[in-house]
Amino acid sequence: MKWIVSIFCGLLATASMDVAMKGFSLVFGLMPMNIHPAAAFLYILGIENELLPLLLHFSYGSLWAVVYVYAFSNDLSFIRSLQFSVILWLFMMVVYSPIIGWGFFGYGNAGLLESVHPLYLKSIAGYLFITLLVHLLYGAVLGYTSQRLISEKYL
Repeated sequence: MKWIVSIFCGLLATASMDVAMKGFSLVFGLMPMNIHPAAAFLYILGIENELLPLLLHFSYGSLWAVVYVYAFSNDLSFIRSLQFSVILWLFMMVVYSPIIGWGFFGYGNAGLLESVHPLYLKSIAGYLFITLLVHLLYGAVLGYTSQRLISEKYL
């Protein structure tokens, strides 16, 4: 049962990230990239689909939630989850971002692409800020939900 609750916490945390990213994009026009990072990863692989990036993002958001719950089962605190989310953000900046062509911490050639290209990155600072912000939101939601739904019932 702890696995299922962990996955549920990951789904909620990932949903919060995606809603925030949509909000930044639609309401404020602040998105420094043209497509979601999961969509960019699939684009690099030659896969252009609207549903698959969402499925991919929710899958690894859930996977990382399970890792968090089992790695820190004795300390499912809000602070620990924020620390974990920063580690995930660093992983994105050092591993994932270069794979999709955005470079280490956004310092790649994506800013040289045409502004309509799917992988175009218009602002390195914006990219760093928005991705860190949504990862911290992921950590906050994961910390809150796992503390409430797992710590009190399964430990």
